[in-house]
Amino acid sequence: MTFSKRTSPTLRQRRERPAGWRAAHPVALARAGRFLRHGTLALALATAGCAGPDVTPTNRRLELTTGAVPLAQSTFDVSDTGIILAFSGGGARSAAFGYGVLSALAEAPSPGGRGRRLADDVAVVAGVSGGAVLASYFALNGRAGLEDFRKRFLGRDVEASLRTSFSPPNILRGYRGGVNDLSGFPAWLDANLFNGATLGNISRSGHPRLVIHATDLYNRSPFIFDRASFTAICSSYDDYPLAYAVAASAAVPVVFAPLTLQNFRSGCEALPEAKTQKTGVRAPGSLVAREYAGSLRRYETARDLNYLKLYDGGLVDGIGTQSLLHLMGRGAPEPIPAERAFRLRHLVVIVVDASTRIGGDISKTVDSPKAPDAIVAAIDAMINIPNLQSFDALRDHLPAWRESFVTWRCGSSGAKRGCGDLDVDIIRLALSDVSDPVLARRILGLHNRLSLNEKDVDFLADLGRRLLRDNAGYRRFLDRVNHGGPNLARAD
Repeated sequence: MTFSKRTSPTLRQRRERPAGWRAAHPVALARAGRFLRHGTLALALATAGCAGPDVTPTNRRLELTTGAVPLAQSTFDVSDTGIILAFSGGGARSAAFGYGVLSALAEAPSPGGRGRRLADDVAVVAGVSGGAVLASYFALNGRAGLEDFRKRFLGRDVEASLRTSFSPPNILRGYRGGVNDLSGFPAWLDANLFNGATLGNISRSGHPRLVIHATDLYNRSPFIFDRASFTAICSSYDDYPLAYAVAASAAVPVVFAPLTLQNFRSGCEALPEAKTQKTGVRAPGSLVAREYAGSLRRYETARDLNYLKLYDGGLVDGIGTQSLLHLMGRGAPEPIPAERAFRLRHLVVIVVDASTRIGGDISKTVDSPKAPDAIVAAIDAMINIPNLQSFDALRDHLPAWRESFVTWRCGSSGAKRGCGDLDVDIIRLALSDVSDPVLARRILGLHNRLSLNEKDVDFLADLGRRLLRDNAGYRRFLDRVNHGGPNLARAD
């Protein structure tokens, strides 16, 4: 058997080919065209992906000159009523729903009088992902900033400043660590909402206690943006940008690159924060509490934990209640600010859950659901039961927390008569509980996006107002506030 040697034509031979050659060789030309297209695409991908996302560490080492714990300044708080709010994840859907709840509280008079509203009685505000945007803005600006939030966040097309298209360059960016980085959502938040505000700005007296968290990918546990967590990595807390903390809480993997914190690990042992943290830690009871305490210890002991990669807080706690439990485990009066704890007689925890939705068209026929429908429903399923379990855990823990709180207050120097008077309740407002089929179908169409149109914002805000006002537990709370009398009420 013999083989003929096949050689490629020279450039001169190509130029001298007859005019009909192209028509006679369509396959060769098609292959050449595909090669050029693929080569151009490969070049575009290589250009877009030659550098990974910006994951520059966003924190700095804690120094003795800047790390002192600021002394709490007592303020004259005319109200004996306190509210703890927890806003779930869910993008702009959660922010709009929670905005409606806050708006209803802003319209309800407080027993403190003098033009005060129940929104002014919020002592603690927690949030996750989209809920963290609302929680942080409210913690910074209070009731006066609510209408401004509607204009500056809910009324804006946030996604216009982000990379959102399903394109080859974005696919490569996602593979390399994240389609959007520090130049995207964190920069937008700082420029349009927080204007350089830091965690130190909202930790001052007169602001509600802010509790937001992200997911520490190494520990598979929450990283709460508070002084104790920053001290655990020997990092400065007061000058950390609020926009970065919020962006970390909303950093959906692949869509966003992680927010990165450097673990400075050691050198903070003599600082006031370290001493406060060690004396304030109690032996954890549940497995969840032990795991959280273990993650704080690993920041010092794990030799390979040099950088914390922080992603969406909803991966470990979709409604913020687990973070509240972690803080309660540190001892009374946590999470209530000490300066507000001594006058407190009425307390309600309001969990605003816009994270999951129930139903859809996937079960109408025998057909397999399309990929987008299956993915959305699967994500809702993964977070639904853990969120319910987290709520149940907080509700079940409240009686013991109340006893610990009262014991702390009555044992403090200068304790006053009636220090044991405290009624506590917890209520849950959830989009998944909306039973009206028309409303439920509309809710199902509102996915986890950072932008909503004006009609959808109005719809969700009105729903938040209505669900709060119609809630039996909220009405009982108003009755106790207006007529007095301690009582540990059931949850609704």
